[in-house]
Amino acid sequence: MIEILAQVVGILAVILFLLSYQQKKRKNIIIMNALSRMLYIAQYVMLGAFSGAVLDVLGTVSSVAAEKKDIAFIKKHTKPVILILNLLIIGVGLLLYENIFSLLPIFGVLFHTGAFWLDNETTVRRLSLAGSPFWLIYNLSSRAYGSAVGDVLSMASIIVAMLRYDVKKKPGIANHDKTMHM
Repeated sequence: MIEILAQVVGILAVILFLLSYQQKKRKNIIIMNALSRMLYIAQYVMLGAFSGAVLDVLGTVSSVAAEKKDIAFIKKHTKPVILILNLLIIGVGLLLYENIFSLLPIFGVLFHTGAFWLDNETTVRRLSLAGSPFWLIYNLSSRAYGSAVGDVLSMASIIVAMLRYDVKKKPGIANHDKTMHM
């Protein structure tokens, strides 16, 4: 019964995660991503996947810090804050080592949360996309099947957002489309 509940929580986390990358503003991407992470944490705890749970906690902390990067202290000490958070993610991830798969969330979190420190939404989406395959493999190995499906969907969602917001249309294509509809 707990495994079924864990899968449902994972699917809810996926829905929020998918919606996060459809947001136009960086702040909204981060807020929805953090809410999604809280649900992922609950799912991992239910499945006994503690590396994923703890690294998602640290990822949430890093995401919130990135969202607050304009606060005076963080703004003044951005590089040390990022360094400390990344070292914490790596150190804790290594301490929780169970098998090769338990290392994958380290990379997923570093890519996802590292992206949030950047100001360019295009780069945020690209780095987040790079982190997703690490979570996909971890989720499959941890029996977080709803989340694994979500990883595939989130990669597709990020690609759609990249096409919507990041890919510039060529002038000739736009003109061609107009003539086709006449």
